[in-house]
Amino acid sequence: MIRSIRFSLTLWYAAILIVILSLFGGVLYTNVRSNLVRDVDRLLISEADGVGDAIESFGKAEVVAKNPNISSQDKIAEIFLENVTRGEFPALVGRWAEVTDELDTVRPVRIISKKGETLAFSPSLANWVIPVNAQTLQGASSGKTFYETYRVADGHRVRIATYPILEKSRSLYFVQVAISLLQTDASLERLRSWLLWLIPSTAILASVIGWFLASLALRPVGKMIREARQMSESRLHQRIEVPKTGDELQGLGVTFNEMLDRFERGFKRLRQFSAAASHELRTPLTVMKGEIELVLRKSRTDEEYERVLRNQLHVVNDMAHVVEQLLAVAHAEDGELAVQWEVLELEALIRSVAQSFDQIVREKNISLQVAAERSVRIQGERRLLERLIANLLENAIKHTPSEGRVTLEAVRRGGQSLLIVRDTGKGILAEDMTKIFDKFFSPQNSAEGIPSTGIGLGLCRWIAEVHRGKIEVASLLGHGAEFTVSFPASGV
Repeated sequence: MIRSIRFSLTLWYAAILIVILSLFGGVLYTNVRSNLVRDVDRLLISEADGVGDAIESFGKAEVVAKNPNISSQDKIAEIFLENVTRGEFPALVGRWAEVTDELDTVRPVRIISKKGETLAFSPSLANWVIPVNAQTLQGASSGKTFYETYRVADGHRVRIATYPILEKSRSLYFVQVAISLLQTDASLERLRSWLLWLIPSTAILASVIGWFLASLALRPVGKMIREARQMSESRLHQRIEVPKTGDELQGLGVTFNEMLDRFERGFKRLRQFSAAASHELRTPLTVMKGEIELVLRKSRTDEEYERVLRNQLHVVNDMAHVVEQLLAVAHAEDGELAVQWEVLELEALIRSVAQSFDQIVREKNISLQVAAERSVRIQGERRLLERLIANLLENAIKHTPSEGRVTLEAVRRGGQSLLIVRDTGKGILAEDMTKIFDKFFSPQNSAEGIPSTGIGLGLCRWIAEVHRGKIEVASLLGHGAEFTVSFPASGV
């Protein structure tokens, strides 16, 4: 199971999902914590700014009370600033704290002078024992608000802001406002707990669903595997059922069936090749063996030995011809015959091949006639075309009786160059007409009883198709046969 595609897909899916959910949870947690802290800091600044405004308003009110004749706000602000700079600010803060009671009602607040002295603070702040940091005050003197987080005695965290009160870019004093982060930390803890619980749960649930979907998607593969295991050499005709999924699985099934088609054709060719070879070679080998055994039983004259050797040579030539035909078909099926194209005169090819059959036609007392037009050209390979002509001519001579006639023609009709081979033999049975070009097909022609390997005509069709042509046959039983090979004519 660990090595199965289904397990691997589910494992990868779960791992990727966990990584994505972890990244999402980390980003979510970080953003929520950052937003909560930002909101807390904004609240602290707002509180600190309000305390500063309250002290300033109280101080200006005292200025107006002591100087009732002054009505200008700028003058009032100027006098208030002078009081602060002259050292009257600590007393002012004390009176403000006593009169207003704001230190008891607002959040924990501490008022610190420019020199770092604590002028006033809320009673609630004393419970947290937050020290005054000199470096923080020094940094805040530049006008920047500083934030610090402390863990107090009872264990929870406290956020404190040091807010400078400025006048004409000068810091007059500092307001520190603190707030407990107990609620914020509790919210973050709940969020963290939810994430730690949801991420694994979601990953497990998604893995189960992924396992189910992978099983569903790969079910056709399992079926194909079972069907493929049932196949054997004797059952290559069977094909796996191709799933109609329209995806790679359907393509896999189609490809597998196409491979089986090639295997079946290959095994069929191999069986046919073996059967044809054994059938065609068994008889001449038996004849050779018998004749040799016979001649070795006693001493013979030189003339008798010569006759036997000539007979053996004839048999060997027949066997070599059969083997050559078989190998040619095998190479043609494997695509090993590479065509080297050239423009050829069909008339010259016909006469050259016909000349090689002169001895045979004389021995059989057959008339071989060549009627070829000049300038009938085709584009192809000489050795393949010579084999095509030789096979057709040999087939015609073999099926033509003594004193019969075989005719070779080369004519041009329209855009086609035609090779025509006629004989005056017994003809071809009607039921064999559509099969004679099948490789290894051996017609059972009772009218003639001539054995055949079924190789030559199949090779002829293959050569014609390689040259973008086609071969056809017409025959009337008792009146011979006519084979016509048509090629695209070459205008060169």
